[in-house]
Amino acid sequence: MTVHRNNVRRRRKLEGNLGETVRIASIVQKGVDTGRSSYVEMRALARTTNRNLRPKVRAILEYLDDDIIKILPAELSEGYTDVLTPNGNVRQDRLDRLLSIDADIVTYLGIIESELKNNSAPSDSLKALRELVQERKKFVDALRA
Repeated sequence: MTVHRNNVRRRRKLEGNLGETVRIASIVQKGVDTGRSSYVEMRALARTTNRNLRPKVRAILEYLDDDIIKILPAELSEGYTDVLTPNGNVRQDRLDRLLSIDADIVTYLGIIESELKNNSAPSDSLKALRELVQERKKFVDALRA
């Protein structure tokens, strides 16, 4: 009976996370369409990104102890509020670039996870991931300047 309750709780939590992700995606899309957003919405996007990334990072850390992998959730939650101007306009080109880098990072995480599960060494993928994280860090620093 306890196992069933735990499964129900886990399913509800996943459904809640999915609902939150869809809600945030909708808000961001509205911001992109109108060219306006708020810091609250962008911080919610950062939280959702962080929360969705953590399980993949945990799965990789079971196989590989790497400092870059450990800091990814915190790193990827940075920068979203910085794509807004002080009056709430979305700098579309910068948001697109940030989302593109993040998508590439998530892709490489999937590749690394797959390689590790297949007992392969992820040296090339890990090197590419490190380069992307550095590129993202420089980009976010430039947004803040």
